[in-house]
Amino acid sequence: MSDHAIVPADHILPARLFVITLRGKPVFPGILTPLMLPGAAEAGAVEKAIAGDSFIGLVMARSDDVENPTADDLAPVGTAAKIVRKINLPDGGVNVFISTLKRFQIKRVLHAETPISVAVQYIEDENLDTPEVKALTRALISEMKQISENNPLFSEEMRLSMVNIDHPGKIADFITSILNIERSEQQKIHETANVQSRMERVLIFIKKEQEQLNEKISKSQREYFLKEELKAIKAELGMAVDAKSSEYQRFREAIDALTLQGEVKDQVERELEKFSLMEASSPEFGVTRNYLETVISLPWNEDSAEALDIEKAREILDEDHYGLEDVKERILEYLSVRKLKKDTKGSIICLVGPPGVGKTSVGKSIARALGRTFFRFSVGGMRDEAEIKGHRRTYIGAMPGKIIQGLKIVKKRNLVYMIDEIDKLGVSFQGDPSSALLEVLDPEQNVAFRDHYLDLPFDISHILFVTTANTLDSIPAPLLDRMEVIRLSGYIDQEKLAIADGYAREAGLRNFEKALDRIHRKAARKTIQGELALPLALRAGDLAEYLGKSPCSSTRRWPL
Repeated sequence: MSDHAIVPADHILPARLFVITLRGKPVFPGILTPLMLPGAAEAGAVEKAIAGDSFIGLVMARSDDVENPTADDLAPVGTAAKIVRKINLPDGGVNVFISTLKRFQIKRVLHAETPISVAVQYIEDENLDTPEVKALTRALISEMKQISENNPLFSEEMRLSMVNIDHPGKIADFITSILNIERSEQQKIHETANVQSRMERVLIFIKKEQEQLNEKISKSQREYFLKEELKAIKAELGMAVDAKSSEYQRFREAIDALTLQGEVKDQVERELEKFSLMEASSPEFGVTRNYLETVISLPWNEDSAEALDIEKAREILDEDHYGLEDVKERILEYLSVRKLKKDTKGSIICLVGPPGVGKTSVGKSIARALGRTFFRFSVGGMRDEAEIKGHRRTYIGAMPGKIIQGLKIVKKRNLVYMIDEIDKLGVSFQGDPSSALLEVLDPEQNVAFRDHYLDLPFDISHILFVTTANTLDSIPAPLLDRMEVIRLSGYIDQEKLAIADGYAREAGLRNFEKALDRIHRKAARKTIQGELALPLALRAGDLAEYLGKSPCSSTRRWPL
């Protein structure tokens, strides 16, 4: 700088500076940067500086693990900076914006304890305008451009800043600050006043960085070619290439075998393509894989062979159930209509009656009569409509609803699906399951049923839905309107006579089964003790010994 140059008043640097000790890397001149100062000692130095001329010294500590550094811990060269703005943080720390100006060397310590103050001598850059420096400048910029193009951590702003710097010493400082160099090596560069020597040091580190980068690229390329070669060898030997590739191939073959059409085909193909492009470590990888697993597990075209023989159905119903003639006739009429229509679609059966009268077993008999698979689940107490229509895939742990789950398990599209306890559905803030069942049970809508998880139209009209209830009072009218009600009113006296006497007179057979269990337990014990020989024949007079006194008192005698 010439003796006649005009210098701004705020750039006239003082001979004495309060010091902020840097535990990280040194800060170079010529930048505007924020600086967070968490300790009270640094905050005290800032306060002292602001009370004076707002100039501060930034000096790196020789070791980065010193708790309370003193003047003896300071490096010999630091950077003078102007405090532009100060922000007090809620936790007691201080954040300052500083404009770094010039290097200085510590000449004498004025105050060794915090806040440290020192007398300084400013360092001028040497050997600025030589052919060697100009050549080094071009070499540095060229090498850094090459490194920055292969490193995504270098922003466009950093590249522009590097090109726009017109001072050779500042180019060396800027490159040093962004290279991955140890703090001690950066401090050595910081202490080098000779610009040519400084740039030569920096060029050496750039070359090392370039070599490391090339080594990483070469290693990655070699690994890639080896993996591709390994894949080719495994494919030739008929071995699984890798977990992801084998899964993709399995999905590909399964989807091709399904012969999907229209919207379903397009959506599944998109999901499969997305799966092929994902990294196995991606959070979406598992979600997409589970979705494809669900798709290929569903019976899109698989139906059970159905031979509806009314006489055979009558034999099965008589074999499974004593009495219930009205119920059997209704079921046979229902099956006859289905056979004449030659159509799987139609009204939904709702079996209504007291507990234990055989509603579930009637549903199983219908499945046997049709030659179909039987599947049952209870909706008693259900309050979440997602149990019926599934969760959207955006939720963690999402899964299909009960309808799609049943189809995955059975793997047949035309099963007999029993929805038990339909009169005990609940309602909550999570939705109304009975409303969700409207689409399931409506023959006009369920040809393109959309489960929230699957989000594809699936034809469930081939399913024969059978529902059960104890009473019709609590079933919503729109839901009841979609069903054909068949009442099982319980067993009449003559039927109960053939089943049990005064020990089990309720409408169903629950107590009858409990009474039989008691007889079996007592008979088993007597047999083990040698008091009884099987088979056991009981008459009315023997029941009191096994079951105690009859709970249903009556003067009427049941002849046996």
